[in-house]
Amino acid sequence: MQIDGLFEFVYILLDKKQVTAKEMAERFGVSIRTIYRWVESLSASGIPLYAVKGRGGGIAISERYALDKTVLTEEERQAIVASVKALNTLSGNAGSARDTQHTAAEKLSRLSAHETDWIEVDFAPWSPEGQGVRERFGMLRDCILKKRQVAFDYFSVSGTYERRTVHPMKLVYRGQAWYLYGWCTARKAGRYFKLSRMLNVTRTGRASGLPPAARAAAEKAPATAESPAAGSAGPGQFIQITVRVSAKLAYLFLDTFACTDIETHGDGSITAVFSAPDEAWLAGRLLGFGADLQILSPEALQHAVRQLAAEVLRLYPPERQD
Repeated sequence: MQIDGLFEFVYILLDKKQVTAKEMAERFGVSIRTIYRWVESLSASGIPLYAVKGRGGGIAISERYALDKTVLTEEERQAIVASVKALNTLSGNAGSARDTQHTAAEKLSRLSAHETDWIEVDFAPWSPEGQGVRERFGMLRDCILKKRQVAFDYFSVSGTYERRTVHPMKLVYRGQAWYLYGWCTARKAGRYFKLSRMLNVTRTGRASGLPPAARAAAEKAPATAESPAAGSAGPGQFIQITVRVSAKLAYLFLDTFACTDIETHGDGSITAVFSAPDEAWLAGRLLGFGADLQILSPEALQHAVRQLAAEVLRLYPPERQD
């Protein structure tokens, strides 16, 4: 008797409420007598199965079984289904891992009394390159669960590009991006690595294990990133900024920065207040909006953007005039 077969049999009953022994025998490739033996075994174990006689009869399960056998509320079950579906969209593996997640989502959906397709979650980018994030996510997840080291080439915020070896600890979604958190052997410290900046990710074949002192240090590490995105710097490193953005690029600005105060104007433009890390990349990010964004404060940031714009202009010689 296969345990997996029995579980699937129960889940089918939870989904369909009633089946015939013949259709179950054909589905599982066993005899009708075997199906009835399964029913006897499941009934003996406390699962409320019963026979429905007459035309259209078959094997049925109590309507209240799914509710009686769990301490979870309906809202909690739907939250679990949504979480499993979200992870399922990120799996880059075509093998058993993805199949397992898909099956888990289906089984959990049958335990809910309400519609479970009300939400669809996909953290991958819209661009075709999003598949690369999925593949890295799947490999890193497996390495974390199996406690194996990973190595990759990495572009850091300091401008370096080097090979890193990491003891992976967890995957973190923050600031509209996925990060790997782990113990970096090169830096001898816990670090966040942005998945989109990883290249040539490989399994080293070595076990991931840290001495107790190193693991304790990694777990207490501040929430800072090796390659920060907007809003990922540590405490005390933020500045408050006020800008005016044209109607044409207001949507893009709001996609990029989380604002605490927004004022709309008659021409469709907005005045927005937000906080961001006081780091070199900030001036370039704001300059990327071109003439559609004006920095109102602070003055130091205005100066940084003005200086950066002058440096960019020097890269391009004046156009010749005939």
